[in-house]
Amino acid sequence: MRRNLAVAMMTFFITVGAFGASLKGTADALGREAIQLGIALGVLGLAIAGTYLALGKQEGGQKVTQAVLGILIVLMAKTVVTTLTSVTGGA
Repeated sequence: MRRNLAVAMMTFFITVGAFGASLKGTADALGREAIQLGIALGVLGLAIAGTYLALGKQEGGQKVTQAVLGILIVLMAKTVVTTLTSVTGGA
């Protein structure tokens, strides 16, 4: 009985570590995809804002500024997360 319990506990502890590594890999992949999607949408927004500006619409300059700032924020996201992770000790 004790041997079965020991085997079950060892199996649980081994699989928990594997699941944690798998979960972290999945989260990292999702983060990379989200950044790529954000950049793609930002470039689309910049193109639309440029069209507004070229057509002489009054809010064209504001839209270009917002699109550029949005792209910069998406590009800085990974750096911010890495910085916060290093400051908190990698937890």
